[in-house]
Amino acid sequence: MIALLAEDAPASTENPILPEPSEMFWAAICFTLLYLLIRYVFLPPVLEVMDGREKKVSDDLQAAASAKHKVANASFELEEQLSDVKAEADAIIEQARSEAAAERSRLVSQAEREVAVGKQAVQEEIDAQRLAALSSLQPKMANIAASAASKVLDTNVADATAQASLNQLMESSK
Repeated sequence: MIALLAEDAPASTENPILPEPSEMFWAAICFTLLYLLIRYVFLPPVLEVMDGREKKVSDDLQAAASAKHKVANASFELEEQLSDVKAEADAIIEQARSEAAAERSRLVSQAEREVAVGKQAVQEEIDAQRLAALSSLQPKMANIAASAASKVLDTNVADATAQASLNQLMESSK
């Protein structure tokens, strides 16, 4: 069948792919017009948009770098302020500690003085009570001593003699 089709077709020497010269002329004119239209009408706005976008990106990058620099400076300043505040706080705390220690020492010494005064007053009161007790008991003790000496010696011992002996004994024991 292929052979039959090949015999029926007229044999021509023309190449069907190659365009004719009039087609090439009109194609060149269309190509040139299309090139000029794209080059001078459509491409400039696109290039403007691209340049504007590139400029905007560049400006944004500069603004970001500037903002980053400002943030770094602000962070550095804040760190300095924070360290100053911490140092000031430490100084205030240390001052408060020293004042508290001084106040504590003052209160402790005042309490010790008060205790010493109280202790001395109590000791004086004890001594006074002891003397009062001894004074009140001394006549009774002299009477008991005289009675005991009278029974041991089988003689009558006077209360005055027992009192004098008891006084001498008390003085030597102090």
